[in-house]
Amino acid sequence: MSDSQSAHRKSRQRLVVAGAAVAVLLPMVLAGVWWAGRDPAATSGVAPAGAAPDPRLTLATPFLNVRPSVKYVGDQACADCHVEESKHYRQHPMGRSLAPVAAAGAMERFEAASNPFGAAGLRYGIERRDDRVFHREWTADPREKVLAEHNAEVQFTVGSGANARSYLVNHDGFLFESPITWYVRGERWDLSPSYEARNRHFSRPIAPGCLFCHCNYAEHVPDTVNRFREPIFQGFAIGCERCHGPGELHVQRRGQGEAADEDNTIVNPARLDHASRDAICQQCHLQGEQRVLARGRGDYDFRPGLPLQQFAMTFVHAGDQQTEFAFVSSVEQLVVSRCYKKSEEPHKLGCTSCHDPHRQPAAREKVTHYRDRCLLCHTPASCSVPAATRLQTHKDDSCIACHMPQTGGEVNHVAITDHRIPRRSLGRPAMRQTLRTTPAPSELIPFPGQVVGVSAEDISRNRGVALMAMLDRSLPEEVAGVFAAEALPLLERACRRDPKDAPAREARADALRSVARREEALAAYEALLAERPEAEQTLHRAGDLALAMNRLNEARSYLERAARVNPWRWTFHHGLAVAAFRSGEWAAAVGAAQEALRLEPASAATRSLLIQCYLATGDGEKADVQFATLLHSTPDERRPGLHRWFETERRRLSQPRSGGR
Repeated sequence: MSDSQSAHRKSRQRLVVAGAAVAVLLPMVLAGVWWAGRDPAATSGVAPAGAAPDPRLTLATPFLNVRPSVKYVGDQACADCHVEESKHYRQHPMGRSLAPVAAAGAMERFEAASNPFGAAGLRYGIERRDDRVFHREWTADPREKVLAEHNAEVQFTVGSGANARSYLVNHDGFLFESPITWYVRGERWDLSPSYEARNRHFSRPIAPGCLFCHCNYAEHVPDTVNRFREPIFQGFAIGCERCHGPGELHVQRRGQGEAADEDNTIVNPARLDHASRDAICQQCHLQGEQRVLARGRGDYDFRPGLPLQQFAMTFVHAGDQQTEFAFVSSVEQLVVSRCYKKSEEPHKLGCTSCHDPHRQPAAREKVTHYRDRCLLCHTPASCSVPAATRLQTHKDDSCIACHMPQTGGEVNHVAITDHRIPRRSLGRPAMRQTLRTTPAPSELIPFPGQVVGVSAEDISRNRGVALMAMLDRSLPEEVAGVFAAEALPLLERACRRDPKDAPAREARADALRSVARREEALAAYEALLAERPEAEQTLHRAGDLALAMNRLNEARSYLERAARVNPWRWTFHHGLAVAAFRSGEWAAAVGAAQEALRLEPASAATRSLLIQCYLATGDGEKADVQFATLLHSTPDERRPGLHRWFETERRRLSQPRSGGR
């Protein structure tokens, strides 16, 4: 899970300069049949000049349920007729992708040796109370006295549990991820994926893009980052309609007793061309570096049967298409395999060539299931290794044991099976389980095939937004500037073309800030806020920029407004504490810092600021207490430097102050 779409892996902070790989375009064949009986109340599909047309209204397809007016009906309506498919699907990983904690099948061991566990100076524990589960993060001194802690009830489980299970905290509709995950391999509790590199504690907001691939549907509150209308989930796990499209017309037809050999009221993926069929899987199984929503589109707008790139474009690292990295999605690996490249329509290799989306084979059936899939194209004689030798190594003569070996990975959003399908695994370099370097701007390219049917202007716009999204990885300032300089002209053109394109306008404002055009950036944020005065992310960025410019009153205004929109984001209160501290308003600074620490006790930055406030007001005793808490939550190797900082600040701020800094 990522803030957005994406997954936030921390880079090695090294910019790799290389030429962009040439994207190989995959064919996209669309049936030339228009919908019958258009709804006169629906939009005509003719968008205002410069605006983005809705592909659900403008693209040709025989399937009637791609129209935005067709309603979703829920899985139970499907189960009434499709009994066997529904029964098996409930046991499929997609059918177990999200659940309330009370309803999730018990798989965790709460008494495991890893409960509690420690990480980077902090302790973590898990407690079950009847049907409720609580996660805890705390700091303790050598005598086990708790100095600071955060307790939270987790209400939802995320993930099928095939490899791991993570958890969500719900604060009045605002969703956050817990830092604690249960890992099936080794039966242990540990930090959630990517938290080893960047621990977000209990403060990682869950945006709509994070939920899309784990839940059936959640209605996002506009202008917020992570607030959803309650009840949050309309159907928990991924449902039938994610792959077949909304079922209203299909249910109506069957309810009236109508039957047809080719029922166009609902999408049957088996009747789609290869690219359209794989697009359904790529909604979630193509991760890439960044995913960018198309102009005017929302997270849940895509309809099966339509080209995915008309709704979202995934950008990948060009270099990864030819490397041994394990940390790329299974789709990225598959398209570089020889099997994929050599196979042709109507038997072109795709996700469903091997995977049944309704039923996962039982463990005892897997070898035979996948071997049979291989033998649809190959024969037993195709293998260059003699049968006797194969059977000595694998008694069941498994194809995938050699040609799709396990990588050993257990991190969400990555392939744990080698989908490159190497011809020879013996002597082949192992897939590296290390973090990838950040691609150079020129190496960030659309996934091969996702430029078909998309205008050059929209590709350029999407790339500009993707480049700026890379800055969320906490890149060094000089590297961020390189990305911003590349993105800015693309975004300038996009905003001139469509002045209502809010994501492009916000990305442009971010780029202006990163190239040190601060006044223009703040004006751009303010223009956005004039249209959407409660846009949480824009308020946050404007507040941070005003702080950087030392325009303290403006910073306070932006951050106070942001805190009213989302009272659970500690960073807003931290910014308010900084503004008050710089103004010499110690009581206000202390109050804001304490509120930030109430929401996020593990924030070293806020606790350091609170220490400085107490030192500035001459309250050395409180400063000592806060320093002890900070010290015991700091890894051992960093403690000597922390001691030196504290003594320096004690001397510098030893006298009470009444003026600004």
